Amino acid sequence: MEMTPMMVSPMVLLAVFFLPLFPFSMVFNAALRAVRLVWLRAALLLIWPQIGVWLIAGAGMHLSQAWTSAVLAWATGTSLFYAWRMLSTRDFDIWIGFYASSAWALAWIGVIGEVSEMGLSATMTCLSVTALALALVSHCLRNRWGDAYVGLRPGLARAMPRLGMATTLSVLAALGTPVFPVFFAMIYLLILGNAVTVVSVLVVWLLWSWAGAQIWQGFLFGTPHAEYVSESAVRDDVPVFWTVLAALLAVAAIVAASFWSMTWLMH
Repeated sequence: MEMTPMMVSPMVLLAVFFLPLFPFSMVFNAALRAVRLVWLRAALLLIWPQIGVWLIAGAGMHLSQAWTSAVLAWATGTSLFYAWRMLSTRDFDIWIGFYASSAWALAWIGVIGEVSEMGLSATMTCLSVTALALALVSHCLRNRWGDAYVGLRPGLARAMPRLGMATTLSVLAALGTPVFPVFFAMIYLLILGNAVTVVSVLVVWLLWSWAGAQIWQGFLFGTPHAEYVSESAVRDDVPVFWTVLAALLAVAAIVAASFWSMTWLMH
């Protein structure tokens, strides 16, 4: 379904809220901060971008040529903006919202590249599962400490080694380390983009890495507060249920991304 140069489908206009472009991305970030129940937050992180994919699919997975350059600049600009905001954010929950906003905005590269609905949905799933893993870690941090502020409670790796390991793996996944699903999604988007887009995505990837290093420095290293170094904390820092759930999500995401990437390479 081709749109005339001066027309944009209402579904595409609505999709800018769900594959968030600034300033419409503020709706998602406000909703994420307002929802406190962990299961609702998980559903929000998983379903929100899929609604955007569904809306784009309803519009025919198509943008008119007149809009492609503007939308591409808008999308990469939004992604860069939120990646930069991650560097100055100390609340881990807000950091996760900014990460999701930065990552999901890159979906428009796939829209302009006219990928299939399944391909776009798989890309968003890879990014969403990673954000969900971060949200589970944040939930555990708040349950243990009452807050999840970077730099406020150092020494997590020593005080609560299992939670420290979960935090490390979740952040590694968010940074797009090879084997984790974000790596496949980012490589896919890089191949779809033009030279300017590739440079923008690589800068976003670099900013994510910088922001992730701040998370590690603020949570994992340093001398832990004495009241948090105890035998019970070391033994029970992460409930087994959350550990198993996070592991299942990670394995499912890695397997799905691997099969998806192999299918793409065969074509």
